[in-house]
Amino acid sequence: TENANDIRTAINERKSFIIRTAFAVVIVILIFSIVLNRYFLKPIKNLVTYTKIIKDKSKKETNIERLKNRNDELGILSESLDDMTHELQKRIYNAENFSTDLVHEIRNPLASLKSASEILSETDDQAQRKKLINILNHDIQRIERLITDYSQMLKDEVALSKEKMKKINLKLIVKSVVDDFNNIYEAKRGIKIEFIDQAKIDEYLIFGIENRIEQIIANLLDNSISFSDDNQKILVKIDKDPSNKIILKIIDQGKGFKEKDTNKIFNRFYSNRPDSFGEHSGLGLNIVKNLVELHGGIINASNNANQKGANVEIIFPKT
Repeated sequence: TENANDIRTAINERKSFIIRTAFAVVIVILIFSIVLNRYFLKPIKNLVTYTKIIKDKSKKETNIERLKNRNDELGILSESLDDMTHELQKRIYNAENFSTDLVHEIRNPLASLKSASEILSETDDQAQRKKLINILNHDIQRIERLITDYSQMLKDEVALSKEKMKKINLKLIVKSVVDDFNNIYEAKRGIKIEFIDQAKIDEYLIFGIENRIEQIIANLLDNSISFSDDNQKILVKIDKDPSNKIILKIIDQGKGFKEKDTNKIFNRFYSNRPDSFGEHSGLGLNIVKNLVELHGGIINASNNANQKGANVEIIFPKT
């Protein structure tokens, strides 16, 4: 009886312990489930929702911004996904706009081709036929240039995504391109390109892609030469400002820009070149602007104060 009471007491205590333990386990599981749902499952669900919204091109709001502020792997993943999405959307937007512009630019020479070919089939006047044939050739070359340059831009964009930036000496690259142009145009047209190192230092270091920097300089010099008369001078100046940003200027003595054109010259297909330089498609300066911005730089164009000619300035960020 006393032993029986002890046994019953022990059994009750064990039952009570088991019940308390089970209750504690349930509480722990419940808390863990809430934490898991709030901090892991729900954010993952939000990411899945975000990807579906992107796929469906929906304008529905998501709280992706809140996820980006997390100081863990999910925060990093959210930020990377959001950055990648914005970059893809930007490229799609640019591609759509560019295609629209290209169609518009091709439509004009196509209309001219159609008109000239119709007149050509109806006239026997040899002088007029010769003139119409020249128009046909000019329009065909224009369309060919547009398509070729457009194709090259697409190839460049793919190549840029694969190329990595490294620390390079801008001064050496600029001098090399200037020397190449002097070898061609000093003898051909008497145009002298003078390189001036205003800070007088050995290295102007930037993070960049060497052949793309060469492309920037070459396109800008080509543009200056096309607006310059024979035997004129073009200045290429390199300097550093107090904040160690690198400033590159190309100054010519040509006709300059029309005042209203200075903000338009970097637009796609914009061209204000002389007729003698009609082999250009109007994409060169737009490519330059895109490449400069890829390197974190800023490019501006203006007319020279109190004298004729133009000034193109590029500011590269400090390394």
